[in-house]
Amino acid sequence: MLRHRSHWVMILASLLLAIVIHAMLSAQGLPTQRSVATSPFGIQVIDEATGRGVPLIELRTTNEIRLVTDNAGWVAVDEPGLMGQKVFFAITGHGYEFPADGFGKRGRALEVLPGKSVQLKVHRKNIAQRLYRITGQGQFHHSTHLGMPSPWRRPNLNAQVMGQDSTQAVVLGDRILWTWGDTARASYPLGNFATSGAWSQLPKDGGMDPALGIDQAYLVDDTGFSKPMYQNDIDGTVIWMHGLFTLEDNDGQTKAVTHYTVREGLGKQHRSGIAVFNEEKELFEQVTQFPESVRLYPQGQAFKHTDDDQAYIYFATPYPMLRVPAKWDAVLDPAQYEAWTCLEEGAQFHQKSPQLARNPQGKLDYAWRKGTDLVGAQQQRQLEQAGYIQPGEGWIQTTDIDQGRKITLHRGSVRWNDYLDCWVMIANEIHGEESDLGEVYFLTSKTIPGTWEKAKKIVTHDKYTFYNPVQHAFLDQADGKLIYFDGTYTKQFSATQVGTPRYDYNTIMYRLDLSDERLNTMK
Repeated sequence: MLRHRSHWVMILASLLLAIVIHAMLSAQGLPTQRSVATSPFGIQVIDEATGRGVPLIELRTTNEIRLVTDNAGWVAVDEPGLMGQKVFFAITGHGYEFPADGFGKRGRALEVLPGKSVQLKVHRKNIAQRLYRITGQGQFHHSTHLGMPSPWRRPNLNAQVMGQDSTQAVVLGDRILWTWGDTARASYPLGNFATSGAWSQLPKDGGMDPALGIDQAYLVDDTGFSKPMYQNDIDGTVIWMHGLFTLEDNDGQTKAVTHYTVREGLGKQHRSGIAVFNEEKELFEQVTQFPESVRLYPQGQAFKHTDDDQAYIYFATPYPMLRVPAKWDAVLDPAQYEAWTCLEEGAQFHQKSPQLARNPQGKLDYAWRKGTDLVGAQQQRQLEQAGYIQPGEGWIQTTDIDQGRKITLHRGSVRWNDYLDCWVMIANEIHGEESDLGEVYFLTSKTIPGTWEKAKKIVTHDKYTFYNPVQHAFLDQADGKLIYFDGTYTKQFSATQVGTPRYDYNTIMYRLDLSDERLNTMK
């Protein structure tokens, strides 16, 4: 009986306590029941010319809530306090522009209603069209949140990759071998620093339309994370690769070949040489080590070209001023590499005491020379500033044709283009006006190494970096009228301190239509 009475006393006490708490909350105007979840409000930003969703467009509220469109151009607004309210969204995006109102504000006030959506149009100032972010996490984050389908099999996380740097890719057999540099993971700040890799199918062999995506199948470790492509025996170092290309070995087998360097980031180099991809192990194996004194080795982005009946592998840095005979034994021998240079045979580059080669008339003598440092755009600029080369005298005379000013290109690629019947370069500028390392240019040349005098800006970034751009010729469409290129989007080396959520330190794909009338000035 006592136990039964105690039970009822506890129930009554609990009810009384609940009544008291309810009264207290009501007196303070606080909610007395659990909030009901609502469907998000969707905003899609589209290109006014194409109707396609634009990624990397930022929408910002007056209290600094920052939303960035995903690959399909969507953002999902699910802020509880803003539901049912009229909210102003400022709209900005690298190379895209929203119309200004009478006060010069570029944005729109919208009724934020759960489950509803609107479209907003932006004007593309870029000549190249931003298509999608290739790497990282959450490429279709907002679309997924809104319950919309994605064209990708893995729309929001692939091989646990959060961030990835600088693309090198080649066609190997009937597949594309993709590689990237340092790779961030989801589970810990330290990721993979010995190169990452993935396979994809060529579009003509069942792969995705490059206008929609790539659909990479990453090479992963036992945890499912993107695995290292090199075995590294030196703690605290990274392995970077440059100048990836394919070549037949002495047995007639086509191999993926590259230069590797084991180093302490941007600091000390421990060793370097040539590595070859082992398809069975899906690893790059270091087959030779170059002497520390070696001056010429694969760099940048590679391509093949025949000069005077000799096939060469050229390396664009971004100018194609470095090459080696396209022979297996030559590639492994650093003495066979040669630079298109104005230095005397065997000379090293010294800014304060350059050994310049000049002909009897006193003009700079450029030639292919072995064991001699090349004089690229930045080296030539240094010599001009020091007074050893007069303005207009050096080989590289690249001008922004719209602004009429000389520019210095940093990195890029060179590819043959059937549509234009010439070589095309996609490269970024160093020390640009809108960004220090984020302005991307288009150039053409009928010859190699070419002079590349006219440059047309095709992509701009506002105080943000977009480095190591590379055109993927195996994705060309319409006989080369449409070309595709990507680069690394990162706050590094820029004036921006806070990175773009999900996008920072990842690669982004662009498409350039070579029939665009804005490129006519290149002819």
